[in-house]
Amino acid sequence: MRVAVVIPAYQEAATIGDVVRRARTALPGAPVLVVDDGSTDGTAALAEAAGATEVLRLAPNQGKGAALRHGMARALALGAGLVATLDGDGQHRPEDLPRLVAAARARPGCLVIGSRRAAARAGGQPAARRRANRVADFWISWAAGQAIPDSQCGFRVYPAAALAGLERYARRDGRRFAFESAILIDAARAGCRVVAEDIPALYGPASSRRPSHFRPVADIARIVMMVAGRLLARGMDPAGLLRSLAGARREGRRRRDRGRTETETR
Repeated sequence: MRVAVVIPAYQEAATIGDVVRRARTALPGAPVLVVDDGSTDGTAALAEAAGATEVLRLAPNQGKGAALRHGMARALALGAGLVATLDGDGQHRPEDLPRLVAAARARPGCLVIGSRRAAARAGGQPAARRRANRVADFWISWAAGQAIPDSQCGFRVYPAAALAGLERYARRDGRRFAFESAILIDAARAGCRVVAEDIPALYGPASSRRPSHFRPVADIARIVMMVAGRLLARGMDPAGLLRSLAGARREGRRRRDRGRTETETR
């Protein structure tokens, strides 16, 4: 089954070349598609110089969701049966691509998502992002009808079937980060099982990071509103709520167990 790699990028001149080269090495022969979302810092040229199979250019800046939609549509047009997505800022290791793709091939029809939960519990994720992600995980798991670990991680491998009908997101939930949540919910509701693979949380020293395009308050609020709309349309789905609560309780127990273990080892 052919795999294509989609990398949305906005103002990623510092990292995009390295990410593209490593992705090409990790999955030899797989098309590596970079979607430059209106960058003004030379991101597109650097992606081309690094050997990206194609660089799609959006102008003006349309948001991560729009960049992903364009890249996914192109991957499907190239005949991809699996579409891997990762960010262009270096927070996802391209070297993990073969492992996530292998997990997808071992479970046909499943959507594989990278999970940074283990790394987050070890303190590898900024506190504000960690709290925002917990809120999003609860709501998205409820709407999806199954526990979704690290719902905001963009390192994923989608089966082609989960990407059918991308055009319906063009006006609804399709621009910023809500797109990734919407397509995750819709795929799960259509019967696609979501499977997690642990990945590291790579953020680096705060002094070396470019400002995140993710806005924890505004983007999580937008995601929650999108999810609430889907829940209202389904009568609030009490069974899904119970599954989400159960997942939250399991996560709480893991955090408490970790705290006790750390206390005992001091």
